[in-house]
Amino acid sequence: MSSPLPKRASTLIVGGGPAGLVSLRYVVEYGERWSEGEEPLLVEMEAEIGGTFRWRGYENAELVSSKQLTCFSDFRYPLDAPDHPSLPDYVKYLNSYVSHFNLTPYIHTATKLLSLSKVPSPTDGFKHSAKLQLIDSISKQPIGQPICILAKRVIITTGLHVTPNIPIIPGLNSKPSSPNAPEWIHSSEYKSRPQVRDKEVLVLGCGETGMDVAYESIMAPSKRVWMGVRTGFLSFPKVLNNFRVFGTTFDGNLPIDGLITNLFETAYVHPWVSASHIRWFISDAIIKRVLWFLTGTEAGCNQWAGQLPLERQGRAYVFLNKSAKAMPFINRPFYSLSPIHKFFAHYIEDQSYTQNPEKKIDIVPFPKAFDAQTGQAIFDPPPEHRKKETAWKREVCKPDLVVFCTGYQQEWGWLGDEEYPRGPDECDIRGVTSEKDLSVAFIGFVRPGVGAIPPIAEMQIQLFLRLSHSKIPIPTSPETYHLLHSPTSRIQYGVDHSTYMSTLAKDIGSAPSLKQLWKEYGWFVLFVYCFGAAFPTFYRLTGPYKSDQAQKIVETELWETIKRRGVIGNIFMGVIPMSFYALVNLSAYILEIVWTLVAPLLGLPETPLFSIDTTQPKIKIKTM
Repeated sequence: MSSPLPKRASTLIVGGGPAGLVSLRYVVEYGERWSEGEEPLLVEMEAEIGGTFRWRGYENAELVSSKQLTCFSDFRYPLDAPDHPSLPDYVKYLNSYVSHFNLTPYIHTATKLLSLSKVPSPTDGFKHSAKLQLIDSISKQPIGQPICILAKRVIITTGLHVTPNIPIIPGLNSKPSSPNAPEWIHSSEYKSRPQVRDKEVLVLGCGETGMDVAYESIMAPSKRVWMGVRTGFLSFPKVLNNFRVFGTTFDGNLPIDGLITNLFETAYVHPWVSASHIRWFISDAIIKRVLWFLTGTEAGCNQWAGQLPLERQGRAYVFLNKSAKAMPFINRPFYSLSPIHKFFAHYIEDQSYTQNPEKKIDIVPFPKAFDAQTGQAIFDPPPEHRKKETAWKREVCKPDLVVFCTGYQQEWGWLGDEEYPRGPDECDIRGVTSEKDLSVAFIGFVRPGVGAIPPIAEMQIQLFLRLSHSKIPIPTSPETYHLLHSPTSRIQYGVDHSTYMSTLAKDIGSAPSLKQLWKEYGWFVLFVYCFGAAFPTFYRLTGPYKSDQAQKIVETELWETIKRRGVIGNIFMGVIPMSFYALVNLSAYILEIVWTLVAPLLGLPETPLFSIDTTQPKIKIKTM
């Protein structure tokens, strides 16, 4: 910490992860000017910045979203860097971001926010009172007495991954504890392979961390690995390659989060098409058929077990699980591709699988209890759509170690005043802020089905600054970007990355029109924008946050993401989908014109019934 805490802050930012850092950068560069002694302040309770990427990572962990999509709009990774950097490398990137934009003077680490409350009847705009506590970075003990500061605005960026979510399982972690219960840890405590080496490991949870821990257990090596799965998951590799088609191996090395195109997918989409989500359903149907041809199964990419119910498989419903290294070991008991099918097309497994011919990961249901006498896991049968998974009843599951890869939950107890929204679920403006109080924002609290949170956070802080400075009206367009989660799902805060980014860009005034791009930048930038994914740099070509660097980034790095698809890839991933969606949107525009002309004559409502209810439930972040 380079200087004492100020008594006042024009903006207080809570959390030093990517969302907090990009928020600080925008506040410093684009926020209101402040008087001396009232500069912006970012507080981070840990000794260093980096958030989850710094403090809850583990050995061999990598980003599952590509560098092209994950890094910020005008501060990019080198072109020759790996597409999916390691977590330590990403933390280095964040530190470089801080240095590049000279943010260090505004950052105070080892400083914990204890409580936040409203100032009664403020007369000078400083309406928030924050109680802060300095923390010893080694002992984690408080230093001195709490310090109170006042702030005009508060931006909460504490993230989705702080407080471990640990379900109570009788006989394992319930009270009183069983003397024969296996050892257990949460994934936040897992750091390296020695923790699982030579043990029988039960991994609970089938998200990306669960997949990583299961794979790391296989490679440690452990003696045995099980994975407890509730409903199921949708597996995709983070890089599209390793397909053998008609005797030719496709090794395009394409990050899948950069394959969705803009034109008619997020740009120039008719409101009826957007509200109906028809483009999601169509793309899901097509992808399933392609997956069946390439890998023999529609449940996921080369996924033969742990599948979701048929009606919930697809982009519209869930987060893709892009940690696929464990999948061959999960598939081993179930893989059944016929020789004829394999002759035409199949997925090539990596060497870690072929070099471990006896290793497997057994899929079991999520345990309902552990036997108090034996320490054996007790299961109910899996759901009907996964009835072929029988390891739970054929073999005894008596682990030495249980790893809870069950995610995290959010706690808002430190929001002491009832006037504050209790998280983004109470923020009625894009899950970012509330119409009741535009001086408070929650940044980085939505999760994309395919994509990355940091660029979303960058767009969210842009929106918040425009709103809190009264530069734009409160958005009223329908929220058609929410994933269609099951009502019983624990996680309800998913969004479609492209649709959400495009919605925020339109709110901000930075979504470029095709004519505007062509007139200002020419056909090349226009082409890259149409064929590219929803990269944040596209939304800095125009609008209030226009960047001088955007054109060069589009013409080099973002063009490279399109070029590496090749001609055939761009035809199948670009031209054909865009042509089809163009037809769908054109049909909607024609139908709208016809309806507008005919409806009054027939006494029908001016708005078609199927387009009236266009809103989805607000973002929900449940706690357990």
